[in-house]
Amino acid sequence: MDPILTEYLNSVDRYLKPLPACERADIIKEIQSEMLELSGAQNLSSSQILERLGEPKALAQAYLGDAITATERFSWKKCRALIAFYSLAGFGGLFVLPFLSVLSITLMVTAVIAPLAGLTKFAGAVLGFETPYVVLQIGSYSPSPIAALPISLIMGLLLFLAGKGMWNAMLQYIHFVGKTHKTIV
Repeated sequence: MDPILTEYLNSVDRYLKPLPACERADIIKEIQSEMLELSGAQNLSSSQILERLGEPKALAQAYLGDAITATERFSWKKCRALIAFYSLAGFGGLFVLPFLSVLSITLMVTAVIAPLAGLTKFAGAVLGFETPYVVLQIGSYSPSPIAALPISLIMGLLLFLAGKGMWNAMLQYIHFVGKTHKTIV
């Protein structure tokens, strides 16, 4: 293979480092296959192939976007790919991605904490001990310890749904940005 095309593949591979080695190898093989097809069947030169594929950074960003949006569930592997995607996403990602990712994770963590706090307040009331540092307050309203449990469960559910919605919005943004930069496949 032409050294220029090999350097291009190496560059794409460097941008894909957060992905597991087997996924990176599959992506590189896919791009290499496309290069061979373009040079053989369409008789394009190396410079024409590179022009068609676009910048290595943009192509890698598209593949990272696909890796992140492949499933909706959360994983730490996805977080690594998200960080790499964020570093390639450019100015729009400077505001949108951090806002959506931090807010979604914060809302989902809070969705777990709220019912635990309500359960603690409820258990304290039932067992007869005071829990002064566990407070549920909505504006100026503070429910009784017995009412705190169902209210905190509802709040936890609402917070989780909001966090899940933010996570899905982030995945849609990544998918949109990734597809606008992807030129092959």
